[in-house]
Amino acid sequence: MHSVIAAYGLYIGSVFTGALLYADDIALLACSCLGLQKLINVCTTYGLQWDIRFNPAKSQIVCFGGKCPDHDLVHIGSKAVKWSERVKYLGCYFRCSKGEVDPSCFVGKFYGTFNNILNFLGSKRD
Repeated sequence: MHSVIAAYGLYIGSVFTGALLYADDIALLACSCLGLQKLINVCTTYGLQWDIRFNPAKSQIVCFGGKCPDHDLVHIGSKAVKWSERVKYLGCYFRCSKGEVDPSCFVGKFYGTFNNILNFLGSKRD
């Protein structure tokens, strides 16, 4: 089961970017809920052809730079995809209301790794 993270409204310079892919992580980007639904439908059709299932429970929709709609507008198959305020993609958390990267996960991993290195070096100094 693969998940889809979807957002709408991304331009890189003057070029609109519709999909970001890495291994089995897919981020679909559209300027409207209707456009997003069309992208999801393309992925669903492709998935049916190649025996790939997208899991609505593992998928999230976010809105950068605007307010999320109050009701379910986007579906994978017959199931609605939930709106979220924070989304994780490739290990990075993005805060949707501000369009910022949440560094808290990186700080914790840094300190954990740093302490492991210090423990290893401390045991080798004797």
